[in-house]
Amino acid sequence: MNFLRRVLQTFFLLSVVGAEGAFAQSVTGFSPAFGTTNDAVVISGSGFTGVTNVIFNTQSVRVTPTADTQIIALVPAGATTGPIKVVKGVNQAVTPTNFTVIGREPYITDFSPISGAAGTVVTMNGVHFTSVTNARFAGINATIAPITSDTQIQVTAPVNVVTGPISLTRSNVTGTTSSNFFVAPTITSFSPTSGRAGTNVIIIGKNLTGTTGVKFNGASASYIVDSNTQITATVPLGASTGFLNVIAPGGQFITTSNFVVLPTITGFNPSIGRAGTNVIITGFNLNGTTNVYFNGASAIFSGVTSNQLTAVVPVAATSGPIKVATTNGIFISTSNFFLPPGIITLSPTTGAPGTNVTITGINFTNATVVSFNAVSATFSVVNNTSIIATVPVGATSGSVSVSAPAGTANSTNIFYLRPIVSGFSPGGGVAGSTITITGSSFTNVTAVQFNGFNASFSLGNNSQLTALVPAGATTGPISVTAPGGTAVSAANFVVDSVSLSIRLLTNRAVAISWTTNALGFALQANNNLVNTNGWMAVTNSPAVVNGKNTVTNNATNMVTFYRLRK
Repeated sequence: MNFLRRVLQTFFLLSVVGAEGAFAQSVTGFSPAFGTTNDAVVISGSGFTGVTNVIFNTQSVRVTPTADTQIIALVPAGATTGPIKVVKGVNQAVTPTNFTVIGREPYITDFSPISGAAGTVVTMNGVHFTSVTNARFAGINATIAPITSDTQIQVTAPVNVVTGPISLTRSNVTGTTSSNFFVAPTITSFSPTSGRAGTNVIIIGKNLTGTTGVKFNGASASYIVDSNTQITATVPLGASTGFLNVIAPGGQFITTSNFVVLPTITGFNPSIGRAGTNVIITGFNLNGTTNVYFNGASAIFSGVTSNQLTAVVPVAATSGPIKVATTNGIFISTSNFFLPPGIITLSPTTGAPGTNVTITGINFTNATVVSFNAVSATFSVVNNTSIIATVPVGATSGSVSVSAPAGTANSTNIFYLRPIVSGFSPGGGVAGSTITITGSSFTNVTAVQFNGFNASFSLGNNSQLTALVPAGATTGPISVTAPGGTAVSAANFVVDSVSLSIRLLTNRAVAISWTTNALGFALQANNNLVNTNGWMAVTNSPAVVNGKNTVTNNATNMVTFYRLRK
Protein backbone atom coordinates (compact mmCIF):
# COMPACT_ATOMS: atom_id res chain seq x y z
CA MET A 1 0.00 0.00 0.00
CA ASN A 2 2.81 2.48 0.85
CA PHE A 3 4.61 1.73 -2.41
CA LEU A 4 1.41 2.23 -4.39
CA ARG A 5 0.73 5.50 -2.56
CA ARG A 6 4.24 6.81 -3.46
CA VAL A 7 3.74 5.83 -7.14
CA LEU A 8 0.42 7.68 -7.31
CA GLN A 9 1.92 10.79 -5.65
CA THR A 10 4.81 10.82 -8.16
CA PHE A 11 2.40 10.46 -11.11
CA PHE A 12 0.34 13.37 -9.79
CA LEU A 13 3.40 15.66 -9.43
CA LEU A 14 4.55 14.88 -12.95
CA SER A 15 1.10 15.70 -14.25
CA VAL A 16 1.19 19.13 -12.57
CA VAL A 17 4.66 19.91 -13.86
CA GLY A 18 3.71 18.73 -17.31
CA ALA A 19 0.64 20.93 -17.37
CA GLU A 20 1.93 24.08 -15.73
CA GLY A 21 5.72 23.91 -15.37
CA ALA A 22 7.06 22.62 -18.64
CA PHE A 23 4.63 24.76 -20.66
CA ALA A 24 4.52 28.04 -18.47
CA GLN A 25 5.14 31.18 -20.62
CA SER A 26 7.46 34.16 -19.92
CA VAL A 27 7.99 37.45 -21.79
CA THR A 28 11.47 38.94 -22.33
CA GLY A 29 10.54 41.87 -24.61
CA PHE A 30 8.59 43.24 -27.54
CA SER A 31 9.27 45.33 -30.64
CA PRO A 32 8.47 47.98 -31.58
CA ALA A 33 7.71 49.67 -28.27
CA PHE A 34 4.85 51.62 -29.86
CA GLY A 35 2.29 51.37 -32.62
CA THR A 36 -1.27 51.97 -33.74
CA THR A 37 -4.26 49.78 -34.62
CA ASN A 38 -3.27 46.77 -36.79
CA ASP A 39 0.46 47.45 -36.39
CA ALA A 40 2.37 44.17 -35.91
CA VAL A 41 4.21 43.74 -32.62
CA VAL A 42 6.79 40.98 -32.19
CA ILE A 43 6.74 39.56 -28.64
CA SER A 44 9.76 37.51 -27.51
CA GLY A 45 9.99 35.03 -24.67
CA SER A 46 9.45 31.32 -24.03
CA GLY A 47 6.68 28.83 -23.43
CA PHE A 48 4.47 30.43 -26.08
CA THR A 49 3.19 27.10 -27.45
CA GLY A 50 -0.51 26.99 -26.66
CA VAL A 51 -0.90 30.75 -26.22
CA THR A 52 -4.25 31.87 -27.59
CA ASN A 53 -4.57 35.55 -26.57
CA VAL A 54 -2.53 38.68 -26.09
CA ILE A 55 -3.98 41.63 -24.15
CA PHE A 56 -2.81 45.20 -24.94
CA ASN A 57 -3.50 46.87 -21.57
CA THR A 58 -7.25 46.00 -21.61
CA GLN A 59 -7.98 45.00 -25.24
CA SER A 60 -7.51 41.33 -26.19
CA VAL A 61 -6.51 39.94 -29.61
CA ARG A 62 -6.34 36.31 -30.78
CA VAL A 63 -2.89 35.08 -31.77
CA THR A 64 -1.14 31.98 -33.07
CA PRO A 65 2.48 31.70 -31.93
CA THR A 66 4.96 31.38 -34.81
CA ALA A 67 7.32 29.56 -32.45
CA ASP A 68 7.59 28.67 -28.79
CA THR A 69 9.75 31.83 -28.36
CA GLN A 70 7.88 34.35 -30.53
CA ILE A 71 4.44 35.76 -31.09
CA ILE A 72 3.34 38.31 -33.68
CA ALA A 73 0.30 40.24 -32.51
CA LEU A 74 -1.64 43.02 -34.21
CA VAL A 75 -2.54 46.01 -32.05
CA PRO A 76 -6.30 45.73 -31.49
CA ALA A 77 -8.76 48.58 -32.01
CA GLY A 78 -9.38 50.50 -28.79
CA ALA A 79 -6.02 49.57 -27.28
CA THR A 80 -4.47 52.07 -24.90
CA THR A 81 -0.97 52.55 -23.59
CA GLY A 82 -0.05 49.98 -20.94
CA PRO A 83 1.57 46.54 -20.43
CA ILE A 84 1.16 43.59 -22.80
CA LYS A 85 -0.11 40.32 -21.28
CA VAL A 86 0.48 36.91 -22.89
CA VAL A 87 -2.35 34.52 -21.88
CA LYS A 88 -2.19 30.70 -21.78
CA GLY A 89 -4.92 29.00 -19.91
CA VAL A 90 -5.23 30.56 -16.53
CA ASN A 91 -1.68 31.92 -16.62
CA GLN A 92 -0.59 35.42 -17.74
CA ALA A 93 2.89 36.71 -18.44
CA VAL A 94 3.11 40.52 -18.18
CA THR A 95 5.71 42.76 -19.83
CA PRO A 96 7.75 44.83 -17.36
CA THR A 97 7.37 47.95 -19.54
CA ASN A 98 4.43 49.59 -21.26
CA PHE A 99 3.55 49.42 -24.92
CA THR A 100 2.73 52.92 -26.19
CA VAL A 101 -0.31 53.26 -28.37
CA ILE A 102 0.08 56.01 -30.95
CA GLY A 103 -2.06 57.49 -33.69
CA ARG A 104 -1.55 57.73 -37.43
CA GLU A 105 0.89 60.63 -37.08
CA PRO A 106 4.65 60.22 -37.39
CA TYR A 107 5.97 59.12 -34.02
CA ILE A 108 9.50 60.27 -33.15
CA THR A 109 11.40 58.41 -30.47
CA ASP A 110 14.73 60.24 -30.66
CA PHE A 111 16.96 62.29 -32.92
CA SER A 112 20.65 63.07 -33.28
CA PRO A 113 22.42 65.41 -32.94
CA ILE A 114 20.31 67.28 -30.37
CA SER A 115 21.91 70.65 -31.19
CA GLY A 116 23.36 72.44 -34.16
CA ALA A 117 22.93 75.29 -36.59
CA ALA A 118 21.50 75.96 -40.03
CA GLY A 119 22.53 73.11 -42.37
CA THR A 120 22.87 70.50 -39.62
CA VAL A 121 21.56 67.10 -40.80
CA VAL A 122 19.44 65.51 -38.09
CA THR A 123 18.65 61.78 -38.11
CA MET A 124 15.26 60.96 -36.57
CA ASN A 125 14.09 57.52 -35.39
CA GLY A 126 10.52 56.40 -34.89
CA VAL A 127 7.69 55.08 -37.03
CA HIS A 128 5.21 56.22 -39.67
CA PHE A 129 7.86 58.15 -41.58
CA THR A 130 6.81 56.82 -45.00
CA SER A 131 5.05 59.53 -46.99
CA VAL A 132 6.15 62.34 -44.60
CA THR A 133 5.71 65.50 -46.66
CA ASN A 134 6.80 68.27 -44.31
CA ALA A 135 9.39 68.83 -41.59
CA ARG A 136 9.68 71.94 -39.37
CA PHE A 137 12.20 73.17 -36.81
CA ALA A 138 10.26 75.27 -34.28
CA GLY A 139 7.75 76.02 -37.04
CA ILE A 140 10.33 76.84 -39.73
CA ASN A 141 10.19 74.60 -42.82
CA ALA A 142 13.14 72.25 -43.28
CA THR A 143 14.50 70.06 -46.09
CA ILE A 144 13.73 66.31 -46.02
CA ALA A 145 16.18 63.76 -47.45
CA PRO A 146 14.72 60.97 -49.67
CA ILE A 147 12.77 58.62 -47.39
CA THR A 148 13.98 55.01 -47.48
CA SER A 149 12.55 53.67 -44.22
CA ASP A 150 9.35 53.94 -42.22
CA THR A 151 11.42 54.09 -39.00
CA GLN A 152 14.14 56.59 -39.87
CA ILE A 153 14.29 59.92 -41.64
CA GLN A 154 16.86 62.67 -42.14
CA VAL A 155 16.06 66.40 -42.16
CA THR A 156 18.29 69.45 -42.57
CA ALA A 157 18.04 72.41 -40.17
CA PRO A 158 16.81 75.47 -42.10
CA VAL A 159 18.26 78.94 -42.35
CA ASN A 160 17.24 81.02 -39.30
CA VAL A 161 16.68 77.86 -37.31
CA VAL A 162 15.91 78.50 -33.63
CA THR A 163 15.70 76.34 -30.55
CA GLY A 164 12.49 74.34 -30.40
CA PRO A 165 10.85 71.00 -31.22
CA ILE A 166 11.03 69.26 -34.60
CA SER A 167 7.74 68.21 -36.24
CA LEU A 168 6.95 65.81 -39.10
CA THR A 169 3.67 65.83 -41.06
CA ARG A 170 2.04 63.20 -43.27
CA SER A 171 -1.54 62.97 -44.50
CA ASN A 172 -2.46 66.09 -42.49
CA VAL A 173 -1.37 64.59 -39.20
CA THR A 174 1.72 65.81 -37.35
CA GLY A 175 4.08 64.29 -34.84
CA THR A 176 6.39 66.42 -32.72
CA THR A 177 9.52 65.62 -30.71
CA SER A 178 9.10 65.64 -26.94
CA SER A 179 12.41 67.51 -26.58
CA ASN A 180 13.93 70.49 -28.34
CA PHE A 181 16.56 70.77 -31.00
CA PHE A 182 18.95 73.33 -29.55
CA VAL A 183 20.62 76.15 -31.45
CA ALA A 184 23.50 78.18 -30.01
CA PRO A 185 22.11 81.13 -28.00
CA THR A 186 22.68 84.76 -28.91
CA ILE A 187 22.22 87.95 -26.85
CA THR A 188 21.09 91.05 -28.71
CA SER A 189 20.63 93.37 -25.71
CA PHE A 190 20.26 93.57 -21.94
CA SER A 191 18.65 96.14 -19.68
CA PRO A 192 19.59 97.86 -17.48
CA THR A 193 23.22 98.00 -18.50
CA SER A 194 24.40 98.71 -14.96
CA GLY A 195 23.33 97.82 -11.44
CA ARG A 196 24.29 96.21 -8.16
CA ALA A 197 23.87 92.82 -6.56
CA GLY A 198 20.15 92.03 -6.55
CA THR A 199 19.37 94.05 -9.69
CA ASN A 200 17.12 92.19 -12.15
CA VAL A 201 18.48 92.29 -15.69
CA ILE A 202 16.33 91.49 -18.75
CA ILE A 203 18.41 89.64 -21.36
CA ILE A 204 17.00 89.65 -24.91
CA GLY A 205 18.24 87.25 -27.55
CA LYS A 206 17.51 84.00 -29.37
CA ASN A 207 17.60 80.30 -28.54
CA LEU A 208 17.50 80.88 -24.80
CA THR A 209 15.21 77.93 -24.08
CA GLY A 210 16.98 75.29 -21.99
CA THR A 211 19.56 77.75 -20.69
CA THR A 212 21.69 76.04 -18.06
CA GLY A 213 23.70 79.00 -16.79
CA VAL A 214 23.97 82.80 -16.74
CA LYS A 215 27.14 84.51 -15.54
CA PHE A 216 28.11 88.11 -14.82
CA ASN A 217 31.82 88.35 -15.59
CA GLY A 218 32.19 84.73 -14.49
CA ALA A 219 29.96 84.95 -11.37
CA SER A 220 27.00 82.56 -11.62
CA ALA A 221 23.60 84.22 -11.33
CA SER A 222 20.10 83.01 -10.57
CA TYR A 223 17.73 83.39 -13.52
CA ILE A 224 14.36 82.54 -15.04
CA VAL A 225 13.93 81.64 -18.72
CA ASP A 226 10.87 83.69 -19.65
CA SER A 227 10.78 82.52 -23.28
CA ASN A 228 13.05 81.46 -26.09
CA THR A 229 13.96 85.14 -26.53
CA GLN A 230 14.12 86.44 -22.96
CA ILE A 231 15.78 85.66 -19.62
CA THR A 232 15.45 87.53 -16.33
CA ALA A 233 18.71 87.25 -14.38
CA THR A 234 19.64 88.65 -10.96
CA VAL A 235 23.07 90.23 -10.49
CA PRO A 236 24.84 87.96 -7.98
CA LEU A 237 26.67 89.06 -4.85
CA GLY A 238 30.32 89.57 -5.68
CA ALA A 239 29.74 90.25 -9.37
CA SER A 240 32.11 92.69 -11.06
CA THR A 241 31.98 94.73 -14.23
CA GLY A 242 32.39 92.57 -17.32
CA PHE A 243 30.65 90.51 -19.98
CA LEU A 244 27.41 88.55 -19.71
CA ASN A 245 27.55 84.85 -20.51
CA VAL A 246 24.55 82.64 -21.37
CA ILE A 247 25.14 78.88 -21.48
CA ALA A 248 22.56 76.63 -23.19
CA PRO A 249 22.51 73.08 -24.62
CA GLY A 250 23.25 74.50 -28.07
CA GLY A 251 26.35 76.38 -26.90
CA GLN A 252 27.12 79.63 -25.14
CA PHE A 253 27.20 83.33 -25.93
CA ILE A 254 29.44 86.03 -24.47
CA THR A 255 28.51 89.68 -24.89
CA THR A 256 30.99 92.11 -26.42
CA SER A 257 29.72 94.93 -24.18
CA ASN A 258 30.03 94.92 -20.40
CA PHE A 259 27.44 94.99 -17.70
CA VAL A 260 28.66 97.66 -15.31
CA VAL A 261 28.44 96.65 -11.65
CA LEU A 262 28.11 99.83 -9.61
CA PRO A 263 30.03 100.25 -6.33
CA THR A 264 28.34 99.38 -3.04
CA ILE A 265 29.20 100.42 0.52
CA THR A 266 28.21 97.75 3.03
CA GLY A 267 29.73 99.42 6.10
CA PHE A 268 32.45 101.61 7.58
CA ASN A 269 34.41 101.57 10.83
CA PRO A 270 34.52 103.57 13.00
CA SER A 271 31.17 105.25 12.48
CA ILE A 272 32.10 108.33 14.54
CA GLY A 273 35.23 110.43 14.78
CA ARG A 274 36.93 113.76 14.34
CA ALA A 275 38.84 115.21 11.41
CA GLY A 276 41.92 113.09 10.81
CA THR A 277 40.28 109.80 11.82
CA ASN A 278 41.10 106.84 9.53
CA VAL A 279 37.88 105.16 8.41
CA ILE A 280 37.85 101.71 6.77
CA ILE A 281 35.10 101.54 4.15
CA THR A 282 33.98 98.06 3.04
CA GLY A 283 31.77 97.02 0.15
CA PHE A 284 31.86 95.71 -3.41
CA ASN A 285 33.38 97.01 -6.65
CA LEU A 286 35.33 99.75 -4.91
CA ASN A 287 38.28 99.30 -7.25
CA GLY A 288 38.54 102.24 -9.61
CA THR A 289 37.63 104.67 -6.81
CA THR A 290 38.31 108.26 -7.86
CA ASN A 291 36.85 110.21 -4.92
CA VAL A 292 35.56 109.73 -1.38
CA TYR A 293 33.35 112.33 0.29
CA PHE A 294 32.22 112.79 3.91
CA ASN A 295 28.87 114.58 3.53
CA GLY A 296 30.26 116.39 0.49
CA ALA A 297 33.75 117.13 1.85
CA SER A 298 36.46 115.50 -0.25
CA ALA A 299 38.71 113.07 1.63
CA ILE A 300 42.15 111.55 1.08
CA PHE A 301 41.98 107.76 0.61
CA SER A 302 44.31 104.80 0.10
CA GLY A 303 44.53 101.00 0.08
CA VAL A 304 41.84 100.55 -2.56
CA THR A 305 40.76 96.98 -3.36
CA SER A 306 37.51 95.65 -4.77
CA ASN A 307 36.12 95.25 -1.27
CA GLN A 308 37.85 97.88 0.89
CA LEU A 309 39.56 101.26 1.12
CA THR A 310 40.74 103.59 3.89
CA ALA A 311 39.71 107.26 3.97
CA VAL A 312 40.81 110.10 6.28
CA VAL A 313 38.03 112.29 7.68
CA PRO A 314 38.66 115.77 6.18
CA VAL A 315 38.74 118.98 8.19
CA ALA A 316 35.63 120.29 6.44
CA ALA A 317 33.61 117.13 7.09
CA THR A 318 30.25 117.25 8.85
CA SER A 319 27.93 114.49 10.02
CA GLY A 320 26.27 112.75 7.08
CA PRO A 321 26.63 109.94 4.55
CA ILE A 322 29.84 108.77 2.92
CA LYS A 323 29.96 108.78 -0.88
CA VAL A 324 32.38 106.73 -2.98
CA ALA A 325 32.82 107.63 -6.65
CA THR A 326 34.41 105.08 -8.97
CA THR A 327 34.95 104.75 -12.70
CA ASN A 328 31.83 102.56 -12.71
CA GLY A 329 29.56 104.92 -10.78
CA ILE A 330 28.86 106.21 -7.27
CA PHE A 331 27.35 104.94 -4.05
CA ILE A 332 26.09 106.96 -1.09
CA SER A 333 25.91 105.13 2.23
CA THR A 334 22.48 104.69 3.79
CA SER A 335 23.90 105.36 7.27
CA ASN A 336 25.75 108.47 8.48
CA PHE A 337 29.26 109.05 9.70
CA PHE A 338 29.03 111.28 12.78
CA LEU A 339 31.40 114.03 13.87
CA PRO A 340 31.27 115.77 17.29
CA PRO A 341 28.59 118.48 17.42
CA GLY A 342 29.38 122.14 17.97
CA ILE A 343 27.21 125.12 19.02
CA ILE A 344 27.84 128.51 17.42
CA THR A 345 24.92 130.76 18.39
CA LEU A 346 21.67 130.85 20.37
CA SER A 347 18.70 132.98 19.36
CA PRO A 348 17.27 134.49 21.47
CA THR A 349 19.77 134.40 24.33
CA THR A 350 17.17 135.14 27.02
CA GLY A 351 13.69 133.90 27.70
CA ALA A 352 11.26 132.22 30.02
CA PRO A 353 10.21 128.54 30.04
CA GLY A 354 8.30 127.80 26.84
CA THR A 355 10.46 130.11 24.71
CA ASN A 356 11.57 128.55 21.40
CA VAL A 357 15.32 128.91 20.93
CA THR A 358 17.11 128.35 17.63
CA ILE A 359 20.47 126.67 18.17
CA THR A 360 22.89 127.05 15.28
CA GLY A 361 25.99 124.92 14.94
CA ILE A 362 27.32 121.81 13.20
CA ASN A 363 26.82 118.03 13.27
CA PHE A 364 23.35 118.09 14.81
CA THR A 365 22.12 115.12 12.73
CA ASN A 366 20.54 112.47 14.98
CA ALA A 367 20.90 114.66 18.09
CA THR A 368 19.53 112.80 21.11
CA VAL A 369 19.43 115.36 23.95
CA VAL A 370 19.23 119.15 24.28
CA SER A 371 19.61 120.64 27.77
CA PHE A 372 19.38 124.12 29.29
CA ASN A 373 21.89 124.16 32.14
CA ALA A 374 21.44 120.37 32.57
CA VAL A 375 17.60 120.44 32.33
CA SER A 376 16.42 118.39 29.33
CA ALA A 377 14.31 120.16 26.74
CA THR A 378 12.00 119.10 23.92
CA PHE A 379 13.48 119.85 20.49
CA SER A 380 13.40 119.14 16.78
CA VAL A 381 16.40 118.80 14.49
CA VAL A 382 15.81 121.09 11.51
CA ASN A 383 18.97 119.96 9.73
CA ASN A 384 22.60 119.23 10.42
CA THR A 385 23.23 122.86 11.48
CA SER A 386 20.02 123.91 13.20
CA ILE A 387 17.87 122.80 16.15
CA ILE A 388 14.76 124.41 17.60
CA ALA A 389 14.43 123.72 21.34
CA THR A 390 11.85 124.82 23.89
CA VAL A 391 13.14 126.22 27.20
CA PRO A 392 11.99 123.68 29.79
CA VAL A 393 10.28 124.38 33.07
CA GLY A 394 12.88 124.38 35.82
CA ALA A 395 15.69 125.61 33.59
CA THR A 396 18.10 128.19 34.97
CA SER A 397 20.63 130.50 33.38
CA GLY A 398 23.60 128.61 32.01
CA SER A 399 25.04 126.96 28.93
CA VAL A 400 22.99 125.00 26.41
CA SER A 401 24.19 121.51 25.48
CA VAL A 402 23.47 119.29 22.47
CA SER A 403 24.24 115.56 22.58
CA ALA A 404 24.63 113.67 19.29
CA PRO A 405 26.09 110.24 18.39
CA ALA A 406 29.67 111.58 18.34
CA GLY A 407 29.56 113.52 21.63
CA THR A 408 28.13 116.51 23.47
CA ALA A 409 28.63 120.22 22.70
CA ASN A 410 28.21 123.04 25.24
CA SER A 411 27.52 126.60 24.19
CA THR A 412 30.15 129.18 25.02
CA ASN A 413 27.36 131.73 25.42
CA ILE A 414 24.94 131.59 28.32
CA PHE A 415 21.21 131.40 27.88
CA TYR A 416 19.68 133.64 30.52
CA LEU A 417 16.39 133.06 32.26
CA ARG A 418 14.69 135.66 34.44
CA PRO A 419 16.23 135.43 37.92
CA ILE A 420 14.11 134.36 40.88
CA VAL A 421 14.56 135.63 44.46
CA SER A 422 13.28 132.88 46.71
CA GLY A 423 14.48 134.35 50.03
CA PHE A 424 17.03 136.38 52.01
CA SER A 425 18.60 136.22 55.46
CA PRO A 426 18.46 137.94 57.83
CA GLY A 427 15.10 139.50 57.18
CA GLY A 428 16.18 142.92 58.41
CA GLY A 429 19.20 145.01 59.28
CA VAL A 430 20.83 148.38 59.21
CA ALA A 431 22.92 150.02 56.55
CA GLY A 432 26.10 148.06 56.05
CA SER A 433 24.61 144.75 57.15
CA THR A 434 25.53 141.72 55.02
CA ILE A 435 22.47 139.96 53.59
CA THR A 436 22.49 136.52 51.89
CA ILE A 437 20.02 136.34 48.98
CA THR A 438 18.98 132.93 47.54
CA GLY A 439 17.17 132.05 44.32
CA SER A 440 18.11 131.04 40.77
CA SER A 441 19.58 132.40 37.52
CA PHE A 442 21.90 134.80 39.35
CA THR A 443 24.67 134.29 36.76
CA ASN A 444 26.09 137.65 35.60
CA VAL A 445 23.86 139.70 37.96
CA THR A 446 24.22 143.40 37.15
CA ALA A 447 22.40 145.07 40.07
CA VAL A 448 20.94 144.44 43.54
CA GLN A 449 18.62 147.02 45.13
CA PHE A 450 17.04 147.39 48.56
CA ASN A 451 13.70 149.10 47.88
CA GLY A 452 15.27 150.97 44.95
CA PHE A 453 18.63 151.74 46.57
CA ASN A 454 21.61 150.22 44.80
CA ALA A 455 23.68 147.89 46.92
CA SER A 456 27.13 146.46 46.53
CA PHE A 457 27.06 142.65 46.12
CA SER A 458 29.15 139.58 45.58
CA LEU A 459 27.97 136.60 43.48
CA GLY A 460 28.48 133.25 45.13
CA ASN A 461 26.94 131.05 42.40
CA ASN A 462 23.93 130.82 40.14
CA SER A 463 21.63 130.46 43.15
CA GLN A 464 23.18 132.66 45.84
CA LEU A 465 24.73 136.12 46.37
CA THR A 466 25.53 138.43 49.28
CA ALA A 467 24.76 142.16 49.42
CA LEU A 468 25.43 145.03 51.84
CA VAL A 469 22.42 147.09 52.95
CA PRO A 470 23.09 150.49 51.33
CA ALA A 471 23.06 153.79 53.18
CA GLY A 472 19.67 155.44 52.96
CA ALA A 473 17.87 152.18 52.27
CA THR A 474 14.34 151.89 53.54
CA THR A 475 12.13 148.95 54.30
CA GLY A 476 10.89 147.27 51.12
CA PRO A 477 11.58 144.44 48.63
CA ILE A 478 14.97 143.36 47.40
CA SER A 479 15.42 143.23 43.62
CA VAL A 480 18.06 141.34 41.62
CA THR A 481 18.75 142.28 37.99
CA ALA A 482 20.52 139.91 35.57
CA PRO A 483 20.66 139.60 31.74
CA GLY A 484 17.44 137.58 31.82
CA GLY A 485 15.48 140.28 33.65
CA THR A 486 14.73 141.52 37.16
CA ALA A 487 13.40 139.52 40.07
CA VAL A 488 11.71 141.12 43.09
CA SER A 489 11.40 139.44 46.47
CA ALA A 490 7.90 138.63 47.69
CA ALA A 491 8.76 139.77 51.23
CA ASN A 492 10.09 143.13 52.40
CA PHE A 493 13.49 143.61 53.89
CA VAL A 494 13.15 145.63 57.10
CA VAL A 495 15.72 148.45 57.49
CA ASP A 496 16.31 149.31 61.16
CA SER A 497 17.64 152.73 62.51
CA VAL A 498 20.60 152.69 64.90
CA SER A 499 20.48 154.88 68.11
CA LEU A 500 23.19 155.54 70.68
CA SER A 501 22.48 157.00 74.20
CA ILE A 502 24.54 157.79 77.34
CA ARG A 503 23.23 158.24 80.87
CA LEU A 504 24.85 158.80 84.26
CA LEU A 505 24.39 155.89 86.57
CA THR A 506 26.35 157.35 89.49
CA ASN A 507 28.86 160.09 89.89
CA ARG A 508 31.46 157.47 89.15
CA ALA A 509 29.83 155.48 86.19
CA VAL A 510 27.97 155.98 82.90
CA ALA A 511 25.88 153.58 80.79
CA ILE A 512 26.31 153.67 76.97
CA SER A 513 23.43 151.90 75.13
CA TRP A 514 22.61 151.24 71.40
CA THR A 515 20.00 149.30 69.52
CA THR A 516 20.60 145.61 69.03
CA ASN A 517 19.94 145.78 65.31
CA ALA A 518 23.27 147.52 64.81
CA LEU A 519 24.86 144.27 63.67
CA GLY A 520 28.55 144.44 62.96
CA PHE A 521 28.98 147.80 64.83
CA ALA A 522 31.61 148.33 67.53
CA LEU A 523 31.60 150.92 70.34
CA GLN A 524 34.51 153.40 70.28
CA ALA A 525 35.59 156.24 72.65
CA ASN A 526 37.70 159.42 72.20
CA ASN A 527 38.72 162.23 74.62
CA ASN A 528 39.32 164.79 71.90
CA LEU A 529 37.21 165.16 68.78
CA VAL A 530 40.03 167.07 67.08
CA ASN A 531 42.19 163.98 67.37
CA THR A 532 40.62 161.77 64.75
CA ASN A 533 43.13 159.07 65.44
CA GLY A 534 42.21 158.97 69.10
CA TRP A 535 39.16 156.74 68.71
CA MET A 536 39.73 153.51 70.62
CA ALA A 537 37.52 150.45 70.93
CA VAL A 538 35.63 150.01 74.17
CA THR A 539 36.50 146.49 75.15
CA ASN A 540 33.82 146.02 77.81
CA SER A 541 31.36 143.32 76.81
CA PRO A 542 27.85 144.71 76.33
CA ALA A 543 24.88 143.41 78.19
CA VAL A 544 21.35 143.60 76.84
CA VAL A 545 19.28 145.90 79.03
CA ASN A 546 15.73 146.75 78.04
CA GLY A 547 16.35 145.42 74.50
CA LYS A 548 19.52 147.43 73.99
CA ASN A 549 23.23 146.67 74.10
CA THR A 550 24.63 148.46 77.19
CA VAL A 551 28.23 149.01 78.28
CA THR A 552 29.09 150.50 81.72
CA ASN A 553 32.17 152.74 81.98
CA ASN A 554 33.71 154.45 84.99
CA ALA A 555 33.36 158.23 84.88
CA THR A 556 36.54 160.31 84.63
CA ASN A 557 37.41 163.97 85.00
CA MET A 558 38.07 164.10 81.29
CA VAL A 559 35.42 164.70 78.68
CA THR A 560 34.72 161.46 76.83
CA PHE A 561 32.95 161.03 73.48
CA TYR A 562 31.38 157.74 72.25
CA ARG A 563 30.43 156.48 68.75
CA LEU A 564 29.38 153.28 66.91
CA ARG A 565 31.68 152.32 64.12
CA LYS A 566 31.09 149.60 61.51
